[in-house]
Amino acid sequence: MKMLIIGSSDTRGATLPDPSQAWPNLVAAELTRVLGEPVDFVDLPLVPVGPKAVPRVESALDREHPDIVVCSAGAYQFIVGTVGLRVRRRYGERAYRWFRKLETGFERKTASPSGGPARTNHAARWLARRVIGAEAPSTKEEVTRVQTEMFHKLSQREGLIVVLLTTPPIGESLEKENKGANRLLTEHQERMGAVARSHHFLIADCRPGFAAAAKVALRHSDGVHKGATGHRIQADAILSALLGSPSPLVPGEPAPPASAPGRTGA
Repeated sequence: MKMLIIGSSDTRGATLPDPSQAWPNLVAAELTRVLGEPVDFVDLPLVPVGPKAVPRVESALDREHPDIVVCSAGAYQFIVGTVGLRVRRRYGERAYRWFRKLETGFERKTASPSGGPARTNHAARWLARRVIGAEAPSTKEEVTRVQTEMFHKLSQREGLIVVLLTTPPIGESLEKENKGANRLLTEHQERMGAVARSHHFLIADCRPGFAAAAKVALRHSDGVHKGATGHRIQADAILSALLGSPSPLVPGEPAPPASAPGRTGA
């Protein structure tokens, strides 16, 4: 059995000390245990912007022939502004490459993968935003259009199990830098959730799990990338959607419990 993961930079656990704790690995391992057959996955990082995004998904479907597709309806492309994009627009590509090199090195030295305090990192981000400014790389209309078209194409694939993974709110510090970002994210997810339900997709809602674990370090200090606990919550939400009764994978049988506590409802 094969899963196609239509994800982002966070999907493979880029900021985790141990990338094997990323939710695709956890889901594949648990499904392998429950179903008694190997479950592999292919990761397809996708920026839902531009005319090439949906064809890229279609090419992956034709190439990989997955049994399950897990995708998210994130809105970071229009709710979170970046200083790097402002540098590129204002000063050009060469300045942008120089800035990204500095930013990457600084992030590596000052960020906190555990989600703990990263005061130097936050202070520098705040200063850069005040001095240079920040802007989002896309618009709500563009992201919504691409994701809606992608959902429509997925719905046309006969026998394909599609799971929509909700995106939890961004961290408090990032919300302060992007006023109203979580409100816009909620509105967008409600809209895309309605589109997904119209196609009879499964919904893996990890937001209750994140809310219940609010005092735990769920994210990297950048406010977006998830920590190990955050990945575990996302994995449990997906497993609940796939294995909860009635299960598209285990028809007519109650699903065995996940290997870790804290499963969330679909």
